[in-house]
Parts: sequence; C-alpha cells; structure tokens
Amino acid sequence: MKKFLENGKISRICLYSCIVAVCFLYTGSAYMSQFYRLIPLYDAQTVDIITSCLNYVLQAMGILVFVLGLKHKPTVWGDHRFFVVLLFIGIPFMTVMQLAKAGIIVVVSGCIFHFLIGLYFGCYLSLFAKYVPVKNAGVSYGIAYAFGSVGTYILSLFKDGDFLVSKGITVLYIILAVLTIFLVYFGNVHPATDSENEPTRENESDGSLWLLSATVVVMMIISVIGSGLYYSLPQAADIDWNLIRAFYAIGLIVTGLIMDRSRWVGEILVAASLLYPLIAMALIGEGMNNTVALSFSYLFRGCLTVYYIISFTDIASSDRKRLFVAPLGLFFSRLTEACLTLLLMLVAVPNLVQIITMALFMIPLIVLIVIRQKNKVTPLSVPVDEQKKKAVFADKYHLTARETEILGFLAEGLTDDEIASKINISRNTVRFHVSNILKKTGTSSRVDAARSMQKFN
Repeated sequence: MKKFLENGKISRICLYSCIVAVCFLYTGSAYMSQFYRLIPLYDAQTVDIITSCLNYVLQAMGILVFVLGLKHKPTVWGDHRFFVVLLFIGIPFMTVMQLAKAGIIVVVSGCIFHFLIGLYFGCYLSLFAKYVPVKNAGVSYGIAYAFGSVGTYILSLFKDGDFLVSKGITVLYIILAVLTIFLVYFGNVHPATDSENEPTRENESDGSLWLLSATVVVMMIISVIGSGLYYSLPQAADIDWNLIRAFYAIGLIVTGLIMDRSRWVGEILVAASLLYPLIAMALIGEGMNNTVALSFSYLFRGCLTVYYIISFTDIASSDRKRLFVAPLGLFFSRLTEACLTLLLMLVAVPNLVQIITMALFMIPLIVLIVIRQKNKVTPLSVPVDEQKKKAVFADKYHLTARETEILGFLAEGLTDDEIASKINISRNTVRFHVSNILKKTGTSSRVDAARSMQKFN
C-alpha cells in the first residue's frame, strides 16, 4: 500500500475514490436492507416516512455534527483514526438493524446507524476534497458513486431482494466495513511532501458559500417536486430497473467529466435537467414507455448529485481550514429532500400546484446562477493572459525560467516528487528552487508563493 501511494497523484485519486465507492456501497446497501426489513412490519406510508424522511434527517444531522466538529477541532475530527473508530462503532448497530425481529429495534438501531452514516459522509468527503485534485474531482466522484449505486442494485437482484434481508448480507456488510477501515487506516500513508499537494486557488467568500447553499436548496426543491409529478403516476409492472440504474451511473460519470472540463457548463446542464419532470409527464401521458421515462429521470438525477457534491468540495479544497465545507452539499440535499418529501406525503398537492411551484422556483434559481457566475472565477478557469502574468510576476521578483516553471507546478498542486519526475530533476533540486522562490517572493510557504502569483495583477 505504501509503495502504491508513493507513486503520486494518480494513486491518491484511486485510493480516495475507492474509499467513497466502498463506503457508499456499504451504507447505501444497508439503507436498502432496512427498507426491505420494514416492509412486512409496517404499512407503506410509515416505511416511506422512516426511510425517505427520518433516515435522511438523521444523516443530515450526522453531517452537521461532523461539520461543526471539523471546524472547531480539525486535528481530532480530521484524523483518519477518528473515521476508523466511527466505522467500528457502526458495525454492531448495523448488525442489530439487520438481525432484530422487533420493528422498534430495527427502527432505533437504524436511526443510530444512519446518524453515523452522516458522520461517514463528512469523513470521506473531507478526505476527498483534501487529496483529490480539483481538475479530477468530478469524474473521480462520479465513478465512485456510480460503483456504489450500481453495486447496491446488483445486490438487490439476488433471490428477488431476499438476499438484502438475509444473514449472509450482514456478513457482507461487515466485510465492506472492514475493507473501508483498511483503506482509510492503512491507506493513510503519504509521501513526506504530501502537504504540498494542497490546492492553491483563491478562497471563495462566505457570501459565495451562502449563494451556493441557496442554489442547491432551490435545485432540490424543484427536483423533489418534479419527481413527485410522475412517480405518482401508475407505473408498468415490467419496468427494466437494470436500464434505469445504468442510466443513473451514466449521468453520474458524464456529469463528472463535464464538470471537470467546465464548472459553468455543468451548472447550466443541471439547471436545464430540472425541467425534465415536466417533459416526462407529457410524454408518459402520450404513451411513452415508463422505463424510458424513468431512465432519463435517473440520468438527470445523477447530474444533480455530482453537482452539489463537487461544488462544495471545490470550496473545501481551496483551503484546508475550510475542509468542513465539503459535506455541506449533501447536508442541504438530504435535509431539503426529507422535509419536502414528508410534506408531499402528508399533504395532497394537486399536480397543477406542483407545476406552478416548480416554475416559480426556476426564477430565483436562474437569478442565483447568474449572480454566482458573475462574481466567481471557477477553479478550472484560466485567464487568457496567464502566461503573460507569470512572465511579469517572474520579472518583478527576479525568478529564473526554472523557478517560474516550478512555481507554476506548485500552483497546480504537484508535490516535489511529481515535479521532479515531470522535468527530470532530483527532489533535492526541486526543494532548492522552492527555497529560492520563497526567499525572492518574501513568502513563508510554497502555498503562499503560488497564491501570490495567482492573485498578481
């Protein structure tokens, strides 16, 4: 494991993507298992309230507790050993949830486990933001989430879903938990220069964070209301869920690729996709195949999922003091979806009212997107005169061509080993140049030096 990680950036991307994938497969499948276990114990509406509302609220509360903990005690809550301890604590509660016969025990143990799941989300998303480069974050997360989602569905196919409530699945979940522990604990071996991989782009203001939060909440309101429009319609008995889950995975991966190319295009794609429920309603009314309609729905839901995760990990990766921001996208998503779903379950809202509500919320969404894009430089945007700026900066501080080149690599988040490999010099030589850069620019760290160049006008 250590030799693998010392290979550099690619290995770290693989490691933390695997942590997300395996942990999500574990928790997502356990979520489905509890759903199947509750079906014979309670009526349909009660099961929906527990799984789609209560569990999501508890996950959101777990995320919020993690955010506050990481913000105020980063050395404790950000330590990989803390994540390992949480995973160990969760195993007995998951086991009780899977094996208990009494409904109340299944619910209570499940409540505790879903609160812990929220903490897991916070742990692995903060690690993801810390170690996965911004330019690779979209596709890395998209693939990881697609793996967990499709894996959960595959498990549900065995014995017509009975496998998810068997004793065998409990053993599998314990194995997945232990595998996650292994990846987190034994995979936390990085080169001595790993801290140099810290992203070096200008921090976003608190105002930008609140704008993004409002944008995600509005998007989730439109998405949940829109989904309710055609999920409530009579569905065919022969829906091909294999195709539907495949489309969800495609949506996750394709959106990740698009967002890695352009955050702006990704945001516009997600906003446009929120109109799909209206289109789907019309097409289903015209006799459109339900499988096709739902497949495209899951495709676009994948777009939204990647968007709200990556948008917040972007902010978190800009400064390690703000890593607590990473899971906030999931927090707002879970909380908004739970509350609105409960409302739609308890109150019979006519389709026309839902359509009008969607249309009304599209207005503030467009305004929020315009304001955000007007005031924000995305992490992947590169000014046209970037090379000219570097040249002027180098001239001002009397940097040599090699020092300027290395400073550019530092701004990309490369480590000493990666820079040395890229330009065929030794790591000691790289460090010698870095030392000269710090002296000439009057900065105290390589991160400050890179930022001073990026902010230079």
